[in-house]
Amino acid sequence: MSASGGSDLNASGHLDVGDGHSLYWEDWGNPRASTAVLHLHGGPGSHFTDSHKGLYDPARHRVIFHDQRGCGRSTPFASTEHNTTQHLIADIEALRHELGLGQVVVAGGSWGSTLALLYAIAHPDAVRALLLWSIYLATQFETDWVNEGRPRHQLPAEWDRFIGNVPESEQHSGTAVMQFYADQIRSADAARSRHFATEWTLWESALLSIHYNPAALEAEIVDDPATISTAVLETHYFLAGCFVPEGYVLEHLPAITHIPAIAVHGRFDLCTPASSAYRLAQAYGSDLSLRWVNSGHTRNDPEMGAALSTAVAELLDALPAQGRP
Repeated sequence: MSASGGSDLNASGHLDVGDGHSLYWEDWGNPRASTAVLHLHGGPGSHFTDSHKGLYDPARHRVIFHDQRGCGRSTPFASTEHNTTQHLIADIEALRHELGLGQVVVAGGSWGSTLALLYAIAHPDAVRALLLWSIYLATQFETDWVNEGRPRHQLPAEWDRFIGNVPESEQHSGTAVMQFYADQIRSADAARSRHFATEWTLWESALLSIHYNPAALEAEIVDDPATISTAVLETHYFLAGCFVPEGYVLEHLPAITHIPAIAVHGRFDLCTPASSAYRLAQAYGSDLSLRWVNSGHTRNDPEMGAALSTAVAELLDALPAQGRP
């Protein structure tokens, strides 16, 4: 591990997790905070940015951020080799041990909510509380929701553009559509690969916010390196069912339902259906507080951001102080 200091930054560096992968991480905020937060970004294939830090108060909270395998400043970039959900869970635990953390609060939205739940199921004794938003339970229904165009009636032009890239013979299922895109994204022709990665990301990104600006979104996606890693790793993970059996999260919830949790979900989320948050809350029981907001999927929607800031303060302030490990 290598580390360096910075503004509001206790340390940052890269952690060698084996298999040729090195994770970029930052230890940010107040190093004297009683409980650290492990913040998990979405995707798979995205990365954390300074905008994620806006959920927290650096004077009061200590937050550990990292780019997952193949993402952001982690290396190798966009690699699918030795890159599964089980690897990501092991990486989180390796980072927790490397930084000498005891029990932590785990926070994540969208794919980050999935990973937070799966990490807690694998390591329940390491988790003091969970903050989840824009819930995704890694089911085929949720994946088909996007790739079979269930939100097409709200975004007909965007769906026509996305599905128009796919031969009719490959439009018979969400999996077939995704496999076609995956094959093109992995093309040896760099221009073709970039085109299909952009089209893949544009459709999904159109589903994220109720404050949707198509022109601005496309301009941002075209030049963003994360467009490639997101397209490569999302298709890699989703074609493999996120490397967990169907229904795994809900089936294994009894291992963690004693852990205090807050979940926030947008009523107008077109990316991950509201039924996922509802099913999670019903299965989890009274130790999970589900908050509905008039928002889309992204934490950047003002209504979602405000609800998450409130949840962060509530959750962290409610935890009794714990001794340093």
